[in-house]
Amino acid sequence: MLFYAWGDPRHVPLVLGLTLGTYGLARGIDHWRGRRASPMLLWAGILVNVALLIAYKQLSGSGYPLGLSYLTFQAIAYLIEVHRERVPNDRSLLPFSFYLLLFPKIPAGPIARYGQIRAQIASLRSDPIDVAEGLRRFIRGLAKKALLADTLGRLVDPIFLLPSPIIPTAWAWLVLVSYALQVYFDFSGYSDMAIGLGRMLGVTLPENFNFPYMSRSVADFWRRWHISLSSWFRDFVFYPLERRRLKWIGQPLNFLIVFLLVGLWHGQTRNFAIWGLIHGLALAFESTAIGRKSVELAAPIGRIYALSVILVGWVFFRSPTPDFAFDFLRRLAGDLGGLKPLPFQMTSPLPIIEPTIVMALLAGLVLSLPVGKWLQSLLREPPGDQPAVRAALRLAYDVGMLALLLASIAATASSAFAPGIYARF
Repeated sequence: MLFYAWGDPRHVPLVLGLTLGTYGLARGIDHWRGRRASPMLLWAGILVNVALLIAYKQLSGSGYPLGLSYLTFQAIAYLIEVHRERVPNDRSLLPFSFYLLLFPKIPAGPIARYGQIRAQIASLRSDPIDVAEGLRRFIRGLAKKALLADTLGRLVDPIFLLPSPIIPTAWAWLVLVSYALQVYFDFSGYSDMAIGLGRMLGVTLPENFNFPYMSRSVADFWRRWHISLSSWFRDFVFYPLERRRLKWIGQPLNFLIVFLLVGLWHGQTRNFAIWGLIHGLALAFESTAIGRKSVELAAPIGRIYALSVILVGWVFFRSPTPDFAFDFLRRLAGDLGGLKPLPFQMTSPLPIIEPTIVMALLAGLVLSLPVGKWLQSLLREPPGDQPAVRAALRLAYDVGMLALLLASIAATASSAFAPGIYARF
């Protein structure tokens, strides 16, 4: 609550009401279990949380509470799992409020489940190893955000602020690849910071990313990207729909419904709806016999297919309007028809590709592959039984972490720092 009050005191009553209201509803669901009141309270809690989320997203100009999407999704998960008797209804307010309001995961997740947190509260402790490992994880996340994502944003953002994408094909591909890396390192950086802070406090939060651009299918992508959100929609939307699946078209239709909702969760605009439907259509295709055989082909073919769908989706995700997105896709395809230069005052200042952008792009391409994780493990735990070599490499690793921390603080303190992309969702 102090974290919220520090950010914007206006939202403290809302967050306090959400916490106490969800706690009270869960107590009622458990108390009247087996009677009509129990499911009625469940649906009341779900509808109130959804209505609250939609209302604030529509009125975001008046100030959107930080992390409201993540709070409401965790509250809904708690109510459903208490109703299904998957987790015990805690009579104590403290464990539940600790689960809901644990501050590292408020800005951008991950979306934790009560069962993942409750078991740790009983034996909550933090030792020096946890603090050190958590600090290293936090630094890596901060560097992803401040040094990679924000640097790439200097190339990407000015293009999408133009009235139309008046750029040649090579520039369009450069901007798209840069945005794919920007959104990945921005979001995974915030997740790393949350997981690192949690570990420093003695809490293990769920992982949220697993090299998503290595996916062999779109379904595989959603097992690797924003894992906590995709598992939430799988458990609380997709599985219930599957239990009432329509004949013939049931599962493909359910994929479309789920991913339309995923798109609208990010924002109630046509672009986000189209982005969600692109992924829903791909998953619907992969659920058919032809689709299943197609994604089981050689790994390179599957990865090219998945990456193509993902990149097309990112065009709609980032573009301000569908027209802008379709024009951008035309540029990617080499169609420069109708490319009319705008007046200088409408295009200035366009980005200049300077060395820091090139370095961020190259580092991003490497670190988006498992080779980055392999290099990190090699530095921290080198092979062999030479204690002096192992100690020297570990020291070098931590000196590198300190240098990253100082560079990230410098970048964050500068005017180039940008708010997190996913914090606004």
